[in-house]
Amino acid sequence: MRYRALGIKAKVFLCFIVLSICALFLISFFNIFIDVNKKGISVFDTVFEWFIYVVLVTIVSGFLLSLVNSSHELTENQLILRLGLMGFVRLKYNDIKVVSKFEEKKLPPRGMRILGNTCYMFFEKDNLVKIQLKGKVRVYYLLFLKRYIDTIVFSAEKREEFIEELKSRI
Repeated sequence: MRYRALGIKAKVFLCFIVLSICALFLISFFNIFIDVNKKGISVFDTVFEWFIYVVLVTIVSGFLLSLVNSSHELTENQLILRLGLMGFVRLKYNDIKVVSKFEEKKLPPRGMRILGNTCYMFFEKDNLVKIQLKGKVRVYYLLFLKRYIDTIVFSAEKREEFIEELKSRI
């Protein structure tokens, strides 16, 4: 069963940021193109700049849109927590000690942070879930870096339903 990592407000906000960044790159690209034509520089001399703009828009949009499509998945034998390209964790059900709601107000900035032995994976500060583990588990972040943690705090769109489903599988 899949549960979305972000609520509708966060998804709309991230899509708005992607649209704004694309519009900003497009406007600046046209301004550069007009300046190049006014100076009489051949368009083929600016291919490198064109390439940089396209690559930047693709990377930024792909990174932010991967967050929009993030979901947590309960499979037959493990829980997979994802936060786009920022990172993911695979937990076997028998490694989970306690699952609970997380209500603390003191939190690190949004995104994925690993502070001590705790991994924070959230963009919305409501609907947070805390999982304490029996031992240390490997978390992957930024595609190839890895650390070991024993507590995870993350957001799930339907928190109560998610906790019930997870507790039934433990």
